[in-house]
Amino acid sequence: MSFTAKTLIIIISLFLGSYSFSAAEKNVILIIPDGCSISMWASIRAMTVGVDSLLNVDKLPVQGRCRTYSADALITDSAAAVTAYACGIKTVNGVLGKDATTILGDSLTGRPVESILELAEKAGYSTGLITTTLIQHATPGGFYTHRSDRNWYELIAADLVGKGIEVVMGGGRDYMIPNGAIDEEGAPSKRKDNRNIIREMQKNGYTYVYNSVGFNTVDTGKTPKLLGLFNSGDMQYEYNRSKDKAGEPGLWEMTTKALEVLSKNKKGFFLMVEAGRIDHAAHAHLTQEFLWDGIACDKTVGVAMDFAKKNKNTLLIVVPDHGCGGPHLAGMYDLSKPDSAIVASGFPRYILGKDGFPYSDGGKPVAIQWIKSTGHTGEDVTVSAYGPGSMDLCGVIQNTDVFKVMSKHLGVGKQSKKTGTGYQVDY
Repeated sequence: MSFTAKTLIIIISLFLGSYSFSAAEKNVILIIPDGCSISMWASIRAMTVGVDSLLNVDKLPVQGRCRTYSADALITDSAAAVTAYACGIKTVNGVLGKDATTILGDSLTGRPVESILELAEKAGYSTGLITTTLIQHATPGGFYTHRSDRNWYELIAADLVGKGIEVVMGGGRDYMIPNGAIDEEGAPSKRKDNRNIIREMQKNGYTYVYNSVGFNTVDTGKTPKLLGLFNSGDMQYEYNRSKDKAGEPGLWEMTTKALEVLSKNKKGFFLMVEAGRIDHAAHAHLTQEFLWDGIACDKTVGVAMDFAKKNKNTLLIVVPDHGCGGPHLAGMYDLSKPDSAIVASGFPRYILGKDGFPYSDGGKPVAIQWIKSTGHTGEDVTVSAYGPGSMDLCGVIQNTDVFKVMSKHLGVGKQSKKTGTGYQVDY
C-alpha cells in the first residue's frame, strides 16, 4: 500500500470517527413497571393480542433476566431497587441515592451517589421523570434525591427544586403546596412548612398543568420545562382513570408529550417512565387494576419503541424493580357457572375497544390467583431492551448493570476508585 493510500485511509477514518462522535443525539428511555411479575405479561397478552401474538414488550429484541435483591435483604423494596438502577450500587431497603453504609432514617450516615439523571443533566442532556404514583415516591425520587428514608416526602419534594429536570409528571400535589393550602381539586396540603414548591418551579421556568385540559393544551414546541401534577396523591389506576374529577392523561400520553419536549435537545436526553400503580394493585390483590395498568404500560412501551426506531441512537430498557403479590395465571373463569369455576382449557374472549383496552370479557376472563402474602417477592424480573448497548443486558444480569449500560451509552459517570462499588459523588 502506498503512502498516499495509507494517508487517505487515515484521513477518512479520522473523519468518520469524528462524525460518529458528534452526530445524532444519544437518548435513554427507561421504563419501570413497578412490582410487575412475569405473569402480568402473559395475562395481558392473552387478553389483548392473543396467546400466539406479541405484546410491544415482547417485540424488543433483547430479552434477559434481572436479579433484584438489595444490599441487606433477599427481597428488595423500591428504594433500594431504584438506587441500583439510578446509581449503579446496591443499598439497604428504604434508602434513596445513598450507599449501603447508610442507616435507615439516619441522615448523618452513608454516602450520596450521583444518579444517571444527575450525570446526564451535568453533561448537557435533557432529563425527564414520569410516574403514576407520587412524584416524590421511591422510584422517581431515586433519580433526584439522596435521603436516608424514602418516606421523607416533604424533603424529597423540595429536592426537585433546582435540579433542572425538564419534564416532571405524576401525582403528589399535596407535598408541593404550603401548609394550610388547598389544591385545585380540594385536597389539603401535607407540608408542615410554608414552601410552595409548585410556585418555586414556575419561577424556574416550568409550565404547570394539573388536569387533562391543561395537559392537552401544552405546546411542546414552546415549552422548555413541564411540570404536570395530576392528583393530590397517586394518580388513578388506569381502570378508574375516566372517573377522575379533573381528568388525567394516560401513561403513554404523558410519555408522548415528554418525548416531544425532551427531543428538542440536539445532544439527547434521559427519560424514566414508571408504571407505578401496577405495584399498588399487586399489593392489594386488585386483579382488574393490575391488568389494566399492565396494558397501559405496554401501550407506553409501544410509544417508546416507535420513537426509538425513528431515532436510531436511542436505548430503550423495560425492567421492573421487583415482583409483588405473587400473581399467577391460573386459566379462565367460566362465568356461565354459578361458582365462576376456573377452567384450564380454551382461551379468553375479550373484546377490545379502539383504545386497546377490553370492554367485554365474553364470559371468560383470565383468572389471576394470588399468594397469601401481599408483599414484594424476590424472583428475577424480565429485562427487555432495544438499541445501542442493549446486548449487554442479555442473560442473567444484576440490577446495577442497568445503570452501567445507560451511563456507557450516554458517556457519563466515573467508577469510584475508593470503593469499586458504584459511581459516587460528594455532596
